Order: sequence, then structure tokens, then C-alpha cells
Amino acid sequence: MYKYVRNISINVHTAAITKLQLNKQPLPKQPIPNLKNTAERYLRSLKPLLNENEYNTTQKLVFEFIKDENIGSKLHKKLLKKSESCDNWMSDWWLDTAYLGYRAPVIVNSSPGTIGPQMDFKCPNDLHVFAAHLIRAVFDYNDFIKSGNIKQEMSDDVPLDMQPYGMILGTHRQPNKGSDQLVHTEETNHIIIISNNHFFKLCIVNELGVVSENKLANSIEDIIKCSSVEAKPVGILTGNDRDTWVEDHNLLIELGNNRNVIKDIESSLFILCLDKSLPKAVYKEKNTASVRAVQCLTGFNSYTNSGNRWHDKTVQFIISPDGFVGMEYEHSPCEAIPIAVLFDHVLKYIDFKRNNTKCNNIDFPRAERLNFEINSVLEQAIKKASHTIDKLSQDLDMECFTFNEFGTNEIKSIKLSPDSFIQIAMQVAFYKLHGKPPVHYETATLRRFRNARTECIRSTSTESIDFAIVMVSNNFNISKEKKKELMIRAIHTHKQIANKAIMGEGVDRHLYGLKMMAKCDGIELPQLYKDIGYTKSTHFTLTSSQVPYKSASFMCYGPVVPEGYGCCYNPRPTDILIACSSFKSCADTSSKKFANILEEVLHNMIKLGSI
Repeated sequence: MYKYVRNISINVHTAAITKLQLNKQPLPKQPIPNLKNTAERYLRSLKPLLNENEYNTTQKLVFEFIKDENIGSKLHKKLLKKSESCDNWMSDWWLDTAYLGYRAPVIVNSSPGTIGPQMDFKCPNDLHVFAAHLIRAVFDYNDFIKSGNIKQEMSDDVPLDMQPYGMILGTHRQPNKGSDQLVHTEETNHIIIISNNHFFKLCIVNELGVVSENKLANSIEDIIKCSSVEAKPVGILTGNDRDTWVEDHNLLIELGNNRNVIKDIESSLFILCLDKSLPKAVYKEKNTASVRAVQCLTGFNSYTNSGNRWHDKTVQFIISPDGFVGMEYEHSPCEAIPIAVLFDHVLKYIDFKRNNTKCNNIDFPRAERLNFEINSVLEQAIKKASHTIDKLSQDLDMECFTFNEFGTNEIKSIKLSPDSFIQIAMQVAFYKLHGKPPVHYETATLRRFRNARTECIRSTSTESIDFAIVMVSNNFNISKEKKKELMIRAIHTHKQIANKAIMGEGVDRHLYGLKMMAKCDGIELPQLYKDIGYTKSTHFTLTSSQVPYKSASFMCYGPVVPEGYGCCYNPRPTDILIACSSFKSCADTSSKKFANILEEVLHNMIKLGSI
């Protein structure tokens, strides 16, 4: 299917950024829950988080909010009317407020990273060949997606939205004042390779077809030779807060040929970052996986690889001579599953092809060096961005590990949901470490609905905290059988809450829609959103996601509040890969302590389940 084509770019500020039609079966619209049901679920989620006086105050506000002809009821009717007239009542609002209008740096705060299994590059040629296979694997994957032959994924017998698979390759987040814009290129023949802060445009497809992997390996070798002297880290500007980056971006595109350089970056299929090896000293306090997590999220620091990035690009693969293979992805276009599927495809392809390619002296396509011009103002901007990123990178406390004692097989053998089991373990760990319930956000996918994103699973429940209390208690009068009973009740409650969220019957997106409807109509923000029940229950001190990979890979991201934790995990049949994050600047949190307690809790819970 490869053909020589020109770049075709689409500028969008909507949720649908591709013309591809990947759904074989029609999908229903995302529903709007019954207002009274949302109120009931909302109040139930607040029970373990508020004291009695706070809860009573909130309960009165909620009952007043949902009364017929009161503000909540009126906003609900307006939201129902909006839903009738559009494809998805939430998607454009959510894309803007959660992503494109978000003005903090995308690194750590928004863009997740993927850490792949450690590679063993015995010589430079191994890396060149690996990179060549990676490039071809991504192009093959893109060809498959563009063919429209990808099978519709199912949840039991329910079809899932496949459109996100067409939204990742060829997509770029363009900085704009107030709210950014997505730029998507439907067809392109080139990628961008960044090496030692130098940018190169490498055309993979020409009039004769796709370039062979032997030739690509030579191209990579040539790029590395041509970038032996470090360039100015212009790419580090993309890691600054978005408003500052908009200003720097506007200055950048007015100089020389910079506007065309950025257009080449925007219209590329993806970026490949050829990183430097990290100094051995960085592993003194952290294991390899934890160090790699920082490398994929920030580049590690401005002295190593933070300038070797362009964070606006949706897909950035990362390779370094010391055996790291990973990815950073800009979160705006889609959720994590298509990213994980792409990453697994690449590793599987490389594993199959690894011994079939060698560098030799054949002719090969030489990459075009893309030279940025900078002035003294941009020199200062680079210094400021470097300071911002170093501060953020140094503050990020990652603790990643593989829990080897058991995996999903053993949890299923005791007839419990693996996801709910792990989520409850996180809550117990948090409670044991901090002596209070977490405000726990777990991501639920809404892919059973058309053009939908996510819902929040409010995982903390009265049942989960009842279990946490007995697990950390020194009360020897509580029998193991009673603990098991409370554990099963907590896990089943979590599963029920999760199932409701996945069906579009959650709390947060509905309340969000009502809030946005008030904003759009110029209505004063209802008191419910100023109340401690809302402000406290949306200040998430624990955010978690299950992102399954078939390979020994896992995803990671930062916390969403200063005193919070992020916890992403890949549950596999016999082990669980877990990435925990927090900020060092918060004296109350510790990723290491949280990870250690989580391991202990998982161990104790499986013992209870086996009684």
C-alpha cells in the first residue's frame, strides 16, 4: 500500500482529527445519566471523605441543586438538548479543558511515558539496526491502520470505538494563546530524528517505494555521525508552560527558515529520539526502571536528554545506547490503549526481524538536517526552559518495580476482579501510609460510545475504607475470616462502581457537563461546585490507571496534585509491573514507601483470599 504522497494536513480544534473510518459497527452516543442517580452516587462517594457536618451541608446543597426547576435541573435539561444536536456532548469541551487549554507543562503533568524491556546493544551497529526495525515497524503499523483492516475490538459482545487508532501517528499539538490546536497529517512519508539536540528529516518512502531496513540502518549511523557535536537544545522550549512556549514559538517562527522546520516536525509521522546514555551515577539511589521513567517523561535533565525532545508531537520513540527503549506521548488525541498496542507491535516486529539486518556500504537516504536559527532572546528562553524542566525533573520521585509474587491468574483463581483487587490494595497502602482515605481517581474508558474519552471511577468507598482500617489495625480480635469478608465486599463494591462508570453512569463527567453548560450560558457557578464536597472530592491524591501491554512494558505519569501519587500498572498473568510517582517537594509523600507498602498489601490480600 506504500505510495509516494504529499503531506496532507488538517488543522482541528475538535475531537475528530482523522478522516479515517475505522468502526465496522455503529456506536451509540455517550449517555447523560439521570440527575437523581448522579446525585445519589455523588453523595455515596463523599461518605468516606467528609466529616458529618461537611456531609450534611453538602447533602442539603445537592438536594437543593437537583430539585425540579432549580438550577441543576435546568442545566440538566439544557445538556440533554445539547446531546441531541451533536455527536458527543462532552468531547469538544473535554479536549479543550483537560488538554488543549491546559497551560502547565505537558511533561509530567499530562504526557505519559512508556518504559520497554531493557535491551542489550553490544555495539553501535545494534542500535542502528534496532532503530531501522523500529521505523519500519511503525510504518507497517501505520499502513495497516490506513488500510482500515484493523479489527473492531470488543468488550464481551459490545463493540469499542476504533477511531483513536487513527489519531496518534501524524498528529501534533500546536501551541496557541489560550488554547492549543491539534494538527493532523493524514499521509506523510517522513519522520523526524533528534540526535544530540539536532533535528533531521528522514524520508522513508520515495518514488521507488519504502526504504529497506539495511538502508535505514545506514541512515541512522550517518545521522549519529553528523550530530557528534551537541546542538543548542531548541526542543527544550516545548517542555515549558504552554503560555511561555506560545511566546517563544511565535519568536521562533519569525526567524529564518524556522517556520518551515516546524512544519516538517508537525507533518512527520512520528519522532525518534536517539538519546545519550545516562551517567552511571544516576542509578545510585534508584533502580533502572525508575530512572528510565524519568528519562521518558522529561529526558532526565537538560544536561542529558531534555533538549533531545519535541514534546508537542503525539508519538516520540526513545532509544539510547545503554539499552533503553521507550516512548513519550502527548495525551490530547487519545487514551493509552492504542499507544500500548502500537508499542507492543513495534517490539514484536523487532524481535522477529532482529537478526536479519546489517549495516553495509550500500547507498542509503541521507537525512536532511533541519537547522533552527536562534537569537539572544531565544538563548535566554532556552535557559529559562532548562531551569523549569530541571526543577520539575528533579522534583519527580519515581518508584517502578515488578511485583513477581503473582499476577492476574492467581487473582482470578480466587474468583476476584484483578483490577478491583489491585485498586483496593492501593487504597489500603495509602491509608496505611497516611492514616486517611485517598481521594482516588481511576480512569474508566468510555470507548463503547461514539467519540468518547474517559470517566472517573471514584474508587474510594465506605467499604474500601472499612477494609483498610482493619488491615492496618492492631486489633487481634478481628479474625482473618472477617478481614476476608470485608476485602471481598470492598472489591465487589469497587467493581460495581467501575462498571457504572464504564457504562457512562459515572459522577464526574455529568457534573462537569452541567458546570460547562452554566459557563456557556453565562450562568453564575452553582454553589455545589464551590462546596467542600466538590472541591475535596476532585482534589485527587491518588490517580491510577491500568494500561495492559503484552510485552514487559509499562506506562508512567506524574501525580495531579502536589501531595498526590500517580500509580499506573500493567497486570500480566504471573506478575504486575507498577509505576508509582510523587513529588519530592512534598514532605508527606514518598514513592518508595508507597511502593513498599503496596507490595506488602498485595501479599497480605492474596493470603486472605486463599483462606
